[in-house]
Amino acid sequence: MGKTTKKARQAPPLSADRVRTGWQGPVGTRIRLARGQDVKAANALMATTGNGVRIIPVLAAAIKDGSASSAMLAGLGGGSKAYHDAAARTFTDRPINEALTTVSLTLVAADEQDRTVGVLSATAPGTLIDMAMNNGYPADKAMALSLFVAKIHGLAVAEHARGQGIAATLLKRTWQIHQQLGYFLLYGSYEADRDLAAFYTRHGYTAHAPGETFPLDRIALPFRLGAGDDQCVFTRWRPRR
Repeated sequence: MGKTTKKARQAPPLSADRVRTGWQGPVGTRIRLARGQDVKAANALMATTGNGVRIIPVLAAAIKDGSASSAMLAGLGGGSKAYHDAAARTFTDRPINEALTTVSLTLVAADEQDRTVGVLSATAPGTLIDMAMNNGYPADKAMALSLFVAKIHGLAVAEHARGQGIAATLLKRTWQIHQQLGYFLLYGSYEADRDLAAFYTRHGYTAHAPGETFPLDRIALPFRLGAGDDQCVFTRWRPRR
């Protein structure tokens, strides 16, 4: 008889409640959706990276009032169509900047005293949306790119908590959520002198050379995306099927 192989066990789909309450993380932390009380500490953590990154103000306000990530949460458990329908409603009803906060995700790592010791903020790809509109795409199609592409706007861990897997776990959960919602690409950038290529490569991303751009033909866009000569872009595409 031929050999039989066991099918890989698939993780059950995430729910909105799971993302809100979170997962057990390294060294007693909990990885969960950011709450209003986390914003100040999260911004202080991001300041330690030295590149002036903060949670985008309109997103910080949405985290505080509880509306951030609302379209994403509506889509979890319901599939990508449910997500797109929820996002379409917010894109119709709200100003653009506010609407984009509903498709942005900020996760924190909270310690046993519920203090924020890590943060990852993934946002709608504003630069990409602007480039699409500048290349003649109508506003609604450009906005729809935020349902397939997200930018890792900032990732930071408190100095005393580094080297224990917190940043890696934040990346993992961020990828997991976006994959369930049908995203094709997560990308971000870091200052070239920070030498983070090995870190991102180890966790499934491609680290590009300083100033290098990358093509967007996999999502049918006829231009390239990148950063300045002093920046390195990192990218992770959904596997081809």
